[in-house]
Amino acid sequence: MMKNLAILLVTIALFSCKEEIKPTYVVFEGNVENNSAETAMIFGNDFEIKIPISDTGTFSDTLDIDIDGFYTLRIGRESTSIYLIKNSNFAVKLDAKEFDETLLYSGDVASENNYLAAKYLLSEKEMSFSDVFKMSESDFLKEISVYKDNYIKLLNESLYLSETFIELESKELEYAHIMNLENYPGYYIYLTSDKSFKVSESFYGSIKDINFKDTIAFRNSHGYQKMLLTHYGRLSDENSGLEKYNKTVSFLKNVDFNLPNGYAKDNLMSKFLTYNLKADESLEEAYNLYINANPNSENLPKITENYNLLKNLTLGNKSPTFDYENHKGGTTSLNDLKGKYVYVDVWATWCGPCKREIPYLKEVEMEYHDKNIAFVSISIDVKKDHDTWIKMVDDKDLAGVQLFADNDWKSKFVTDYGIKGIPRFILIDDEGNIVNSDAPRPSNSDLRDVLESLDF
Repeated sequence: MMKNLAILLVTIALFSCKEEIKPTYVVFEGNVENNSAETAMIFGNDFEIKIPISDTGTFSDTLDIDIDGFYTLRIGRESTSIYLIKNSNFAVKLDAKEFDETLLYSGDVASENNYLAAKYLLSEKEMSFSDVFKMSESDFLKEISVYKDNYIKLLNESLYLSETFIELESKELEYAHIMNLENYPGYYIYLTSDKSFKVSESFYGSIKDINFKDTIAFRNSHGYQKMLLTHYGRLSDENSGLEKYNKTVSFLKNVDFNLPNGYAKDNLMSKFLTYNLKADESLEEAYNLYINANPNSENLPKITENYNLLKNLTLGNKSPTFDYENHKGGTTSLNDLKGKYVYVDVWATWCGPCKREIPYLKEVEMEYHDKNIAFVSISIDVKKDHDTWIKMVDDKDLAGVQLFADNDWKSKFVTDYGIKGIPRFILIDDEGNIVNSDAPRPSNSDLRDVLESLDF
């Protein structure tokens, strides 16, 4: 009897001491008016899911997230930052035609997500990017201080926010402020074409005590990740102005020197190389720096695949070809232009940076209209936006050879060149060989130097 009682007591003790396992899932529902997208996508913190949207605009799913924090919700081309915590229920309603203005959240983290929606609307009321970043240094510092104060005021005045969220968001606002500082010199030069511009010695004084090696913060904050990308990008820009330095190589060396092997280093390097590994003289050195930094098994194949593609796009290699619909009728291929140099602009009607290049491209076209060079613009708009492309070409009186790709981002010319972002400019010689697979933009004065070096 005593033996059985002892067994019973041990059993009770085992069960009573067992830690309660709390659910980690998030029940998420949505309702989208005027919807045309097939899925709602949620991603961030090494999590990604696509949720089908019904014909009536509704969607729902259970999200098994590992980390409480900031994620991104994307529906069609629109996206917004959202805050998710484990073991919660919340919902969103919106109108796809007025995406940001109509976001309305309900449920366990409604206050936090409605704050994030209000934060974005506040950002749209601020002065435009081009106006701010071409200000003088003193005016710029005053302006972004006002921005920071306005965001802090919104955070402080928002009701029912959790202490955890307030702490996280306060750090995010600080990281965003630092990114503005880090971005200023590069954007100022880009917007003003003043390559001699340098900030004062005291400009970075306010960030001298920032820890740019915090691998824990890197895991827990998307804002910190973006800040580090910006920071090391700025350092590489500064170094690339010196003889024997290349921006991509400089970035990798800075990261390799400052961060220990592991998640943060691999994440920074692989994200940067996804868009900045170039088919130029730095290709081999950049790739070797990456593979010698102990990359993880998930990212290494992706970067290696890109490297192998880029090896075929270096100076002198045969260019991938195109044969696409011409705005003036029929089709035009690269072979049709043989005997001429070809400057290709890959763009889309929805792409803001692409449209900002149009006036500069027109100037270059006029300047070289009597030279042996063809200016070709290839739209990668989706088929449903074909009429939008026709209208924009007409309305803006776009010159040169205006083409419409056959399968938007999946068009063979686009994939053969490994294009992941637009606008993208490519220079091909009169024999169809590559001169530069990532040529300077029309707004960059370097383009004229390149064109002047050609044997027309």
